[in-house]
Amino acid sequence: MSRATPKKNVAERIASTLKSAIVRGRFQPGAALPSERELAEQYDVNRSSIREAMKRLEGWGLVTIRHGGATRVTEFLLNAGLSVLPELLESGGQLGTSVLGDLHELRGLLLGWSAEQAARRADPSSVARLDELARRLSEPKLKPAEAQALDYDFFEQLVAITGNQLLVLFSRVVRDIYFRAPERFLPLYRPDVFDAGHHRRAVAAIKARDVKVAGDTMRAHAASALTLLRKETA
Repeated sequence: MSRATPKKNVAERIASTLKSAIVRGRFQPGAALPSERELAEQYDVNRSSIREAMKRLEGWGLVTIRHGGATRVTEFLLNAGLSVLPELLESGGQLGTSVLGDLHELRGLLLGWSAEQAARRADPSSVARLDELARRLSEPKLKPAEAQALDYDFFEQLVAITGNQLLVLFSRVVRDIYFRAPERFLPLYRPDVFDAGHHRRAVAAIKARDVKVAGDTMRAHAASALTLLRKETA
């Protein structure tokens, strides 16, 4: 075990470095990665560590390994899983901006649908938790970072009410992405952008079992992120 752990850590480090290089466009889809020998020399490791790193890249859907041939980069936007999202967001340029917009758009869809489900099925204790979060979000001296954390607690509470287990897992992925670099999203919580009234109105609609207003209100809340993004990239 003591011998396997360092090797595993080396392979993880190399795989992560190459993943970032691929997503950032250093290696284009269809391009061949350097050979095992070249990579082993570059990272000063043995070839078994490189092979393990290649297996990880293949598992992420980033490369295709051909024994006896070159390891080539795939069309990863079609093949890769959610593990590449952080690198996509950090890739810079048009790709990063486009993916960020897609993420905000998807979050808006999930917020609206989850609020509609909450209006249909939320029990009193769930509504009370939403109400408390909305109250805290409305505090006048709330700092942007505090609003950010409470906003995602509100989102996760809505998701929990839906009872959709896959959506719960996805919401955790989204949260990890947002809080991996929270400063990137803090502008969404400036006083001139963030409106806690959305949360209060959504809770009121959920209490009243008003499915349409609950969904529309949370979609309007999410739309503020897209509006800000479009202004900044115009």
